[in-house]
Amino acid sequence: MILEKFKKSTHSGTFVVPPDKSLHGELTLAGSKTALYLQDEDYFELRGVPSLCVKGVLHDLTRVTLIDCISSGTGSATRGAEGYYFSTLFPHFAVFGDSHISPNENVITAVHFLIDDAATLFYDFDAFGHVIDARPFIEQIAHANAFNREIKTGPDPRILYFTGKSEIFQTDTIFGKVSASHCPTFNLGGPAGVYLKNRIITSVVFEEGVDFSEAIFRASTLVRYFGMLVGRPQNLLDLRVSLESNSDGPRLLGVYWSMPPKRKKSDEVSKPHCSDVLLDPIRKPQEFSNVLRRWLDRQKDWTGARFRFFNSFGRQRHYDIDRLIGAANMFDVLPDSAVPPDLELTQELNAARSAASELFSGLPESPERDSILSALGRVGKSSLKQKIRYRAMALIDIAGSRFPELSWVLGEAVNCRNYYVHGTRPRFDYDRNFDAVTFFTDTLEFVFATSDLIEAGWDINAQLSTGTSMSHPFRRYPFTYLPSLGLLKRLLPRALG
Repeated sequence: MILEKFKKSTHSGTFVVPPDKSLHGELTLAGSKTALYLQDEDYFELRGVPSLCVKGVLHDLTRVTLIDCISSGTGSATRGAEGYYFSTLFPHFAVFGDSHISPNENVITAVHFLIDDAATLFYDFDAFGHVIDARPFIEQIAHANAFNREIKTGPDPRILYFTGKSEIFQTDTIFGKVSASHCPTFNLGGPAGVYLKNRIITSVVFEEGVDFSEAIFRASTLVRYFGMLVGRPQNLLDLRVSLESNSDGPRLLGVYWSMPPKRKKSDEVSKPHCSDVLLDPIRKPQEFSNVLRRWLDRQKDWTGARFRFFNSFGRQRHYDIDRLIGAANMFDVLPDSAVPPDLELTQELNAARSAASELFSGLPESPERDSILSALGRVGKSSLKQKIRYRAMALIDIAGSRFPELSWVLGEAVNCRNYYVHGTRPRFDYDRNFDAVTFFTDTLEFVFATSDLIEAGWDINAQLSTGTSMSHPFRRYPFTYLPSLGLLKRLLPRALG
């Protein structure tokens, strides 16, 4: 695995920096402390170079391309009459292999990655197995390799197997052909034993070549999406890219990501259970593929809102005021197609708004003037509370009986957010009743994600009708909703919107 193989390792080599200057350097791969140290007897300057890309050849002749490098230190040193100059760079990515790449060229044809909960997400239990009674088969199997020697069998044989069906699923999406496959490894046996281990690799094969940043964007989007399905952010264990084939065949390069997607151990929840995954690619492959395809179809327009959701969702067990505010505000950056349409103002109201805008625009700039102009610009547009309730209708229409008075709860969530953002009058003491604030946060995240999935074709009722081990926050939420609603009603006896 690329990320694990190069973890906390150091590699020396020769590196070329602008303007085509060759320097000796030492590359240390250590996550957020990754660094390329360069040294030369002549002065060189790398500060202020935008999107700096450095190409190098390590001493073992491996080609490495360091992408999005940032200068983190520069200087000089002397000893007697001798001296040298040095510079330290932080590369966001290091791409290893038999060739360099130019990050801005559309030469990447596919991306492949491994997440740590892949076996839970793609729970293909029958792909590997152990023959309970191997005695009827051991003679044929033991001699299948036609070794030029006698192989003796005994009364208690063991047979491990892989069915040979590597592909788990495959579907065409706007990102390209997305698939997941078993990639087993094994040894040849011997007195120390035999093993058959598996990794499940997700691949995206692009219709046309893309540049490096686009390949990373598509991979990271899928990593976050799969994390949502599983119930927690995913650690990225391996990442590779394929380049356009040459005369020797396809070229595969390993990618070391200095700051890859990962979850904080301090906030980590329990390991997810396969029965709690929101979509089942093994038993319901068509639904899995359809929802993925439709979810990706609108990623371009939903990037900002979904990015905020994943930031909030990724905090797992950690709840604070900032998470509540972020969970509410992500609805405000949804595209127009996902929120209520603007109201058509009457002629009189439109004229009054224009006159007021003209009047305040003529005043000297001040926070007060800008606030009034901003409020006038929002006249006729949906409020945050209206947007959130509108998004909840997809859930209420299908499973409203499981979430009574959800619209009111969402309204109170926005009231709580408004208190922390604008200082409005609190409906109750939020700080002393933070369980309610946690409930508001969970509700906002649940509504955002489930409404998104429902519109993509997810059957939420199928999930609600099956048992759960409570390992996924969205599987846990329906069981905690009524008790949390009761708590909220005790704090706010009048359940009015």
